[in-house]
Amino acid sequence: MATTQRRTGLLKASGFDPLFVGSATILVLVGLVAIYSVNQAQPALGAFKKQLLLLAIGAIPFGVFLLTPANVWNRIVNWLYALNLVMLAGVLVKGSTAGGAQRWLDIGPIQFQPSEMSKIITVITLSVFFNRRKDQTNELSTFLLSFLHVLPTLLLVFMQPHLGATITIFVSWLAICLTAQVPWRHLMGLLVALILGGSIVGTTLLHGYQLERLGTLFSSSKDNKKEHYQQDQAMIAIGVGGTLGQGFLKGEQRERRAVPEQHNDFIFTVIGEEGGFFGSALLLLAFFVFFVRGWMLSLHMGDLFGRMASIGVLSVLAFHWIVNMAMNLGIGPVVGLWLPFVSYGGTALWLCLSCVGLILNLNARAQEGVFSGGAAPQNWLDQS
Repeated sequence: MATTQRRTGLLKASGFDPLFVGSATILVLVGLVAIYSVNQAQPALGAFKKQLLLLAIGAIPFGVFLLTPANVWNRIVNWLYALNLVMLAGVLVKGSTAGGAQRWLDIGPIQFQPSEMSKIITVITLSVFFNRRKDQTNELSTFLLSFLHVLPTLLLVFMQPHLGATITIFVSWLAICLTAQVPWRHLMGLLVALILGGSIVGTTLLHGYQLERLGTLFSSSKDNKKEHYQQDQAMIAIGVGGTLGQGFLKGEQRERRAVPEQHNDFIFTVIGEEGGFFGSALLLLAFFVFFVRGWMLSLHMGDLFGRMASIGVLSVLAFHWIVNMAMNLGIGPVVGLWLPFVSYGGTALWLCLSCVGLILNLNARAQEGVFSGGAAPQNWLDQS
């Protein structure tokens, strides 16, 4: 009995949370099953074996963010910030191009997408920024400096172009500002200014295909079949699944390769077609448990940095989930945001695993005081 209690205490003190880790594991497994199904219809992709390899490699970033003490981020934050900008700038200079976008760096046989890992790096550096100014978060200067902190990243990602990632990083900035309790008047003032500015120059800065995708969302005309085709096929695939689905490896739309990018942005259509409403509901339940449990863990973090960083990465994954589901169900524009843990892609999976590792790390710090009989540290960044 005593041994069991000690093991339970050690697991909690290490940051392990059964519901949070269990739901993330289920999502990864569902993704592998769905990718395997797509791979049977499109063997030339070799997606399943590649995803297994990428998952194994993902143990590295997961371990880094799980084991790195919070005070280390404080010491290397300037180098981390610079590395982020150098990687993003390197994409514009030496990056490989696909589908009209220049987003990848070739590292041997692996393509690395810096804009994905940039999301968690931005969350960490911005959290350190606010933590160092935690007594001045209500000042306008701090708020404006926080926006200037993320602005170079936003511009470099937008230039690739990657509108979806740009919006995601902006959303994480908003989430961290709210967690830091930045006054609403500052946020609303900047948002109004950005909306007015965007309405004036948006048609100049946005690429043609991005404007077409946004226009598709508000257009009911079926004359423009090119823009409607992808989402139409996605909804057909989900619709034919019915209540219980057509069965594993029995999806007709999957077999016909009717849905473009089905292994990536539209992986949910595989689950909807082969698992039906029941399978889709179970997947959504796993996401619900993951986000609710992650939110609960963030509320118990020991200091401002822990709360900001955990809520920041949760906002990144939640935004991806919401937008991807909207894309697949035809109620949102196609902006190229993958489904967390489930979609095919190495850097995307590494980002998800890194986010889980970071939250578990921060949770472990929050549990230190509980299981050592003392108080949780007031500021982890200041620890030596």
